[in-house]
Amino acid sequence: MVEIGIAISMATSAYRTIKQAVELGREAEDIADYFGKFFDAKDAMSAASQSAKNQPLVKKLFSGSSVEAQALEVTAGRYKIAKIEAELKEFLIYSGQGDFYEDMMKERRTIRTARLQEASRKAENKKMWVDVFSIAAIVALSGGILYILLLILL
Repeated sequence: MVEIGIAISMATSAYRTIKQAVELGREAEDIADYFGKFFDAKDAMSAASQSAKNQPLVKKLFSGSSVEAQALEVTAGRYKIAKIEAELKEFLIYSGQGDFYEDMMKERRTIRTARLQEASRKAENKKMWVDVFSIAAIVALSGGILYILLLILL
């Protein structure tokens, strides 16, 4: 799967750039864009993993790779990203910027929780409207059938 390889490449590149910049004396706040790129790559990895789990039947049949190969690629990618993130955390802690990393992670959790709550709210709202339209369709269909039966009987 190309998406997983690209995500790992993006994460590795962002990590190297962050590490070089910090070694040159730059503050983590100054290179926030690269942290963003790293976490974008991590999210892309998660999306690729979900995509691999929820492939359409046609893609499953004609993808040319076995289930085992896909599982191996997803698992290897997840471990690689986790290893890079652990190295990034350790590097920032040892360079005296551990507080920045911890604050960033707290903010990330807050934002992620808010996004998950919003997604959950949207899913519930969508479910409610599907239920409303389904019930309305059943009522209309039942009413139509009763109307036709009354016309036939009268």
